[in-house]
Order: sequence, then C-alpha cells, then structure tokens
Amino acid sequence: MEYKNTLLLIFLLCNGLFTINAQSFERLYPEFIHNGTTLKEATVGGLSSPQFSEVDLNNDGIQDLYIYDKIGGLSLTYLNGGTPNQVDYRYAPEYEVNFPNLIEWVLLRDYNGDGIQDIFAYSSTPGIPGVEVYTGYYNENNRIAFRQNNLQGGQFNIIYYPGSSGNNNLYVSSVDYPAIDDIDGDGDLDIVTFNVAGGIVELYDNQSIEKGFGKDSLDFIVADRCWGKFFESGITKEVDLSTNPEECALNFRASEPRNGLHAGSTLLTLDMDDDGDKEIILGDISFTNLNLLVNGGTAKAAFMTSQDIAFPSNNVPTDIPLFPAAFYLDVNNDGIKDLLTAPNLGNDIGETYEVAWFYENTGTNENPVFELRQKDLFTEDMIDYGTGAQPVFVDYNQDGLQDLVVGNKSFFVPGGNRNARVYLYENIGTPTSPKYELKNDDLFGLNVFSQNSWRFTPTFGDLDGDGDLDALIGEAFGNLFYAENRAGEGQPFQFNTATFGYQNIDVGQSSRPQIIDMNRDGLADLVIGERNGNLNYFENIGTTNNPIFPEDPTNNFFGKVDTREINQVTGYSVPTVLEMEGNYQLYVGNEIGKILVYDNLDGNLNGTFTQTNTNFGNVKVGGEIHPTFADIDKDGFLEMAIGNFRGGLTFFKTDLRQQLTNTQNLADYQYFAISPNPVDQVLRVQLDIAVKPRQIRVYNTLGQLIVNQYFTKELAISNLTSGVYVLEVLTDGGVLSKQFIKR
Repeated sequence: MEYKNTLLLIFLLCNGLFTINAQSFERLYPEFIHNGTTLKEATVGGLSSPQFSEVDLNNDGIQDLYIYDKIGGLSLTYLNGGTPNQVDYRYAPEYEVNFPNLIEWVLLRDYNGDGIQDIFAYSSTPGIPGVEVYTGYYNENNRIAFRQNNLQGGQFNIIYYPGSSGNNNLYVSSVDYPAIDDIDGDGDLDIVTFNVAGGIVELYDNQSIEKGFGKDSLDFIVADRCWGKFFESGITKEVDLSTNPEECALNFRASEPRNGLHAGSTLLTLDMDDDGDKEIILGDISFTNLNLLVNGGTAKAAFMTSQDIAFPSNNVPTDIPLFPAAFYLDVNNDGIKDLLTAPNLGNDIGETYEVAWFYENTGTNENPVFELRQKDLFTEDMIDYGTGAQPVFVDYNQDGLQDLVVGNKSFFVPGGNRNARVYLYENIGTPTSPKYELKNDDLFGLNVFSQNSWRFTPTFGDLDGDGDLDALIGEAFGNLFYAENRAGEGQPFQFNTATFGYQNIDVGQSSRPQIIDMNRDGLADLVIGERNGNLNYFENIGTTNNPIFPEDPTNNFFGKVDTREINQVTGYSVPTVLEMEGNYQLYVGNEIGKILVYDNLDGNLNGTFTQTNTNFGNVKVGGEIHPTFADIDKDGFLEMAIGNFRGGLTFFKTDLRQQLTNTQNLADYQYFAISPNPVDQVLRVQLDIAVKPRQIRVYNTLGQLIVNQYFTKELAISNLTSGVYVLEVLTDGGVLSKQFIKR
C-alpha cells in the first residue's frame, strides 16, 4: 500500500493535480565539495571582520557561540555540541532572529549576574557615538532574546555619566572595540575605552555595587582619565609607558585635556599572571600585531610597566592585515579560555579569508599560554571567496542539472594586489537533491587580469543565436568580458578565450549584467546594474546572429530604479528579470542587503516600474547581495542563491513558481501528451507547435537520470525495467514533464 501511495503522489505531482504549498524562504543547505572534502558549513555565508562572544543560546547550560560580522552588520549563531576538548559548533540560524539589529561592534556580557548574556553595542542613533545595552532573557521556547534597556540620563538611549556641566554620553568610537570587564574587582562590569581624542584609555567605573544596587544597574563615573598611564601614538607599534604611576606617559597628566584624532584601537582585558589586576591586549588600526601591556599596578590603580609587541611571542605572533582584535573564550570545551584574533577593519582592504586565528590555551585560566592551532577557524568549513560573491545558475555541462558559476571581487593579497576569479561548480547530485563540486577555480582564465580588473560578475545567454549560451562577465570598472560558447546546442559548454571590452560598453563602476530579451523582439538585450544603484538598458539593434549594442545605454535610468538608501551615494544594483505568469518581474539586490521587486515592465521600458516589495523574503545575509534563481530540486518552485560582500553564499527556497523565459507560461501550451501510457516499447511525444524542444530525459523514482539525448518524437524504452518514470522535455523556454508507467 505504501508503494502504491508513493506512485499516486508521483502521478499527481507530475500531472499538476496536486500542489505543494512550499514554505517561502526556508534556508537550504546543499552539499559542496572542495578538493575532495565536503564542507561542513558551506552556505553560512563567509566571514570577514568577525567579533566573538560566548552565549547560551538554548538555555541548556552549554556556552554556544555568537559571531557579529562588522561587514554586513550580521549576527551569526552557533550551537555548541559540548564534546570535551574539541571545537564542536554547528551553525544554527534559527537563533539569529532574536538578536536586534546591531552595528559596528558588539560584546555579550552578563552585567546583571543572572547567568544570561546581555548585549553591549555601538549606538544605533546616527551621528551619536555611544553604548546601547540590551538585557537578555529566555523566551517560552528557551531561546535567548533581548529587550533594550531604557537608559536614563540623556536624550538618547545610551549610557551616560555625570560631567562638570551635566551628563555626557560614554564615548566609544564606531571604529574601536572596547573592553567591558570587572576591572577593579568589585563584582560589576566596568568599561575601558579610548578617549575621544585618542592616545589614552579611560576607565569608566560602574557604581552599581558601591551604591547598593547589586549588579543590576549601569551607573558609571569617570574613574581614571589615563588608565594604565600609557600613551598610544599610532605611529609606532610600541606604546609610550610612563615611569610614574601617578602620571600619564609623556608627562601628560590625567586631568589635562588633549587634542588629537583617534584613528582606531581594539582592547581586551584579562589577568595574564594571576595577580588580581588586568593586563590589556591592544590592537591598532595602523598595524598587524597585537601588543600585550603588563599591569604592574593594582586592580584599583592600573600601571602598565612592560609590553610585548609581538604577542603571543612565546608562539606565533598575531599578524593580521589589518587592525587585529582579540577575544577570550573557551573554544574547545576544555574549561579553559582560549584566544581568538580577527581583523576589525570592517572593509576589504585587509585579510578576508584567514580571519579567525585560534590560539589554544595550553596553560590555565590563571596563567594562560596561547599556542596557534589554525588561522581559518570556521571559514575552513565555508564557501568563502574573500570579498564578494556573484553567483549565477546555469546548466554548464548540459546534463539537466543546474550548475553554479561564481565570481568574486578578490582574495586579500599583501601589497594591495588582487586575486579575483570565477569558479565553476558542477551539480553532481540528482534532479531533486543538488550537490555541488568545485571543478574549475579560474573559469575563463580571468585571474591574470586581477591587478587591473576584479569583481567578476558572470551571466549567460545566447548572444549570437547559435543555440548555446555565451558568457558576459562584469567587472570593477564597468566594462564587460565576452566569451563565446562554441559547443553548439545541447552540448557541454566550451568557451573561446575571454576578451575584454565587449562592444565598448562602460557603465561606470561595478557592472552586473543580465542577458534578457527585454523588448521581446527575439534579440538578446542587456540589463546592467552598477555601483551607483541605477540600471542600464542596452537594446540589441543588430540581428539574431550579429548582436549590436550602442556604447551608451538605451536607457541609463531603466525603470527609474534606484537601489540607494537615504543618504547613501552608492547602491550596487544587481538585476534579475524573471518571467512570472507571462509577464516580466524585476528582482534587484542592493548594497545594504535587500532585494527590491518591480513589475509593470512589459511595454514600459521607457517608463517607471512599479515597486511591489522593498525587501523580498526579508532575508538578512549581509551587504552587496547578489541573488540568482533556479529550480534546483525540480519541485516547480525557484530556489535562490545569494552572494554577499563577506564572500559567501546562502540558499533559500522561495514561493516563486518556475516559469518560462518567453511570453508563454508552460500551462498555456495547448498540447503536450505522451502515449501510450502505460507503454511497452516506444513512447510517442506530442507537443504544441509553439514549443521548441531541445532534449529529452527520463528519470526513475530515485531521481536517477536514465535517458539523456536530443529530442525525438518517438523514444525507445524497451530496455527499461517495469516501473514508474518521469519524462522531461527541455525547451527553449523551460521544462515540460509527465509521468509514465513502463509495463
């Protein structure tokens, strides 16, 4: 009976008599294989400037992991499996939704002593530097959630402290990473941060314990205007140490103001020698090293007396281009806190792949000794192309499965050089279960252009009318590479050498092309996004076999689409035109990570498109996102892969139905039939005259491809064993499918 029910379900699905209500924007996790190794967390989305904090996400008593990536402003949550003496984390995005929108820097600390981590973060009020606080709690599902504290004392909901002329906002730069720790040993959390002018560190002492409030208050005073008595010039790796515990370095007294400009620094406080006071590990925006400053004073009166500018000098010193930050947490479940170091720059100038240096603490919590274990913690398990990921689905080997081609902006290379590439992943899975294996890490051979051209953005379409798909690749300076496919219709792609400057097209910066017949005249046109956030439409004024595009766009403000947010000068538009119920719809990724949707395209190419969605799917995967769509599991709905500026990919199932790319819907075809059914020897296929078939395929109930050949109206199937099969006809506009039974 179970077998018969399965056959009935297959029959209903294949003949359109049963509809699955697909859940929109469910995360998908297709398997990816690199150099024979299956990546465990392939589609997390990459890391660039991660900040690490411990947190118990599900109230099970085990400390899990929270990562805030400064690039894209993204919260990432990992559950800890708790295996002793092992790094044992599993990406768990279901916990991310309970974290607020945060910017610049984030620390999770338990300020009120209830055993639940709270959030300290940079102020979300534009132009107001300061510290926001969110109190953690567990909701009805035992998942951590947060409510913002109502911080009194000023106009904005940030931490204030009393000054000579009223309350002042406690200053922490957006560029910095402060230390929030019990500095003076009284049981409540204090804040150590650089002065607004830079060079010196200030201690803000929490008075919650002193005032009898326990740990539940955030009541700060300025306790030390020059904590540690050192001065960081930012000119040399060494800081200036004072010779007098009562005076700042360079004879600058703590009570005196100092003018200057603070460029950026990161701070981590911890007791390295078990003497009850806090040392400090310092990172500077100008350098690649960390500097350990040893506290020769006391918990109440810090006085830095020596420094290690190649920390940890007992092992492999941190050397992260550029601007390292340090984090102290138990990474490998041995009960001893380890060290993680990462870049804090927040852009792609510095290191973009080896961004999580894991130093195991082989000592104790009282006397830590750090030994480097790896530089690519977490990213080793991800698809991570350094900076930028521009994916596109295409059946590259013409086997009926959607492969994936991805361009990146660049990997970090010292000296300001670039390492940009286009990658080919072959789908080696089944029609219903995609699996991607890296086959080529320099498709089109564009890496040789990296020093002069990068941010490669591939797309495919039949430009020369010969039935196969050619390639255009956008790049950083608004031009296009062109590679002609010489394979022929239905054959695995074979490209001629890519050439630069296709038809002298130049859209300014960051060209993001799509090949699409916008005016439905049978010729392939171009729609190209760009850095400024507008779209450029180039009408093909040539012929089917000889495309001609004007050097200047036919319309450089296509549809009046502008993906810039308020007060932004860039938008990084990425267009994808889809056929939906016989009409074009436009899906555009933008710089801040939204997908904008427009309709009213047909017959309105010189007009204003109608925006119907300002954030398609409400997905949050980072900035400068690049979406691409295809039905990769043959369920009739489109899946969406999204590249982001962090250099990674994420996958989602959408509620968009698979459609043709011409003016007709599959359901509009007047006739598509197979007979006889059931069948013994020869299966006859009949199609509407409007259909242009290319290939014919047959799959068994396990999804295995049994037949794959050029289309024929009569298909010999006598060699098939008895059972149920699915026949597919690939057409110029889509895939037609029906189920049949072989006797």
